[in-house]
Amino acid sequence: MKLLYRPEIDGLRAIAVLAVVAYHAELGGAGFVGVDVFFVISGYLITSLLLKEQAETGRIDLLAFYARRVRRIFPAAIVLVLAVLGLSAALLDGQALADVASSAGASSLFAANFHFQSVTGGYWSADSHQMPLLHLWSLAVEEQFYLVWPALLIFLPRIRVRAMLVALALASLALAEWWVHEDPNAAFYQMPARFWELAAGGLIATSPQKSLPRSASMVGVLAVLAACIVPMPTFPGIGALPGVLGAMLIVAAAHGGGTNALLRSRPMVAIGLISYSLYLWHWPLLALYRATSVGDGSRQVRLVLVAVAFVAAFASYRYIEQPFRKTRFSPRRTVVAGVVASLLLSASAFGFRPNIPPSLFPDRRCHSRSDEPAALKCEPGRAKVAVWGDSMAYAWSPEFPVSFSRDACAPLLGYVPKRGPGRETCRDFNDEAIERLRTLDAVYLSARWSASIEDPDLLPGLRRSLDALSRVRRVVIIGPTPEMADEAPRCVEQHVDCGMRRADFDAVSRRVMATLRHAAYNHPNVSILDMTDRFCDATRCPPELHGKLLYWDRDHVVSGSVAPIVDGQ
Repeated sequence: MKLLYRPEIDGLRAIAVLAVVAYHAELGGAGFVGVDVFFVISGYLITSLLLKEQAETGRIDLLAFYARRVRRIFPAAIVLVLAVLGLSAALLDGQALADVASSAGASSLFAANFHFQSVTGGYWSADSHQMPLLHLWSLAVEEQFYLVWPALLIFLPRIRVRAMLVALALASLALAEWWVHEDPNAAFYQMPARFWELAAGGLIATSPQKSLPRSASMVGVLAVLAACIVPMPTFPGIGALPGVLGAMLIVAAAHGGGTNALLRSRPMVAIGLISYSLYLWHWPLLALYRATSVGDGSRQVRLVLVAVAFVAAFASYRYIEQPFRKTRFSPRRTVVAGVVASLLLSASAFGFRPNIPPSLFPDRRCHSRSDEPAALKCEPGRAKVAVWGDSMAYAWSPEFPVSFSRDACAPLLGYVPKRGPGRETCRDFNDEAIERLRTLDAVYLSARWSASIEDPDLLPGLRRSLDALSRVRRVVIIGPTPEMADEAPRCVEQHVDCGMRRADFDAVSRRVMATLRHAAYNHPNVSILDMTDRFCDATRCPPELHGKLLYWDRDHVVSGSVAPIVDGQ
């Protein structure tokens, strides 16, 4: 079952993949929109194929459909995952290698979007840039769409397909926009929030082939380029509309038989043909470079790696994609082989995880991610001392019998973070925590104070917290700690000092400590613990001091690396 070849579609693929590669190589812009363009293309092609088969044979052969998907997607993706595991084993160790193995296991099952939603602080977080299989979240979204969409076409009469697509697309867009504000990670990673982009392409496939003005395709190109250059204030949801609408215009023009000299040019079509393999290969090379380099790395090296990715993409297209697409195995054997290969690779990847020595990370049982419910995970029981705060408090938690900590949620009553998932639940979390903390003998407060120093809610929120703890015998505010220029373990391993000058930290600390003292004024039970001398010598605040690693990343302390902070009880 084949469609009429339209070179403009490959030209659009070229724009999409070049935008994504440029963005990932840190050349600026909003090239991540290229993925949304791919979704529109996929929705159009898949729906066109299914409707053509239904019109010609009166049915949709699901087994044959999934066999085509296996031949198209699986071989190159499986080789890529195996290569990343091999490169990671050579370049990484410990927790970093274990994380790659876990992501490989999830990616092999096309569940990468669920995996990365659960383990990252978001697609744009600093840690995400070092995850070599992060980009496979989009393949997972497409595969999940392929599980749902053909079944819907089978059970709905063709006359209702268009109406259903419109309804589902609008519902998906509304969900995406709501999630953007309430749970941005879900909005980015989950198929229901991206369904409308795939459905947008499907709508064109269900439309009559009608010629559009000659300028329509070029207007679409300009819209897509603008969307890939100028970031929208929020994304995805409505923020993805410009790119999606531009892609729809190009696809609709091609669907109606229109031509576009730029998109059908030989260079654009050539890049479009290798776009899938280029998408697969470019990101792991860049991510592994970041994971093994101190600082931001070199732009020149990133550009060289992009060139290497083009070579790898051509080889993948020529020697993996094309041969497997031409195989003549029966649909049943193809699907079974694909499923077995995915399961074996997933099991092997999870089994590939190295034995990791005792972790630098504290036990997470009491700690809450920002996308989790507000309810506390632990109760104080008979404990009389606790730490309360954000992830900085979580870092200190091994020193305490119990902790109440939540990502990006400072211990400020009434506080609502300015951005990030679970913003409103932070306030609810703190309201619940304070009820437990009132009954204790000592409470320690910890947060990334330096990041909040300009926040007008810091001082009044901290005062409310201290007022609520006025009957607690002892309240200690743990002062700010230095922040490294890069991951401390990597700096120590590579013998690079990524610390900060003592004078620079003192300048930051003075401002923060002044604000903390201002909040503690008239609270005789409150003291402030200055951490400077514990983490800095006379001139530097290094990643390692007296032979002990001080941080597990850039700024979260390794509890026990300095003198205990819980004393004098």
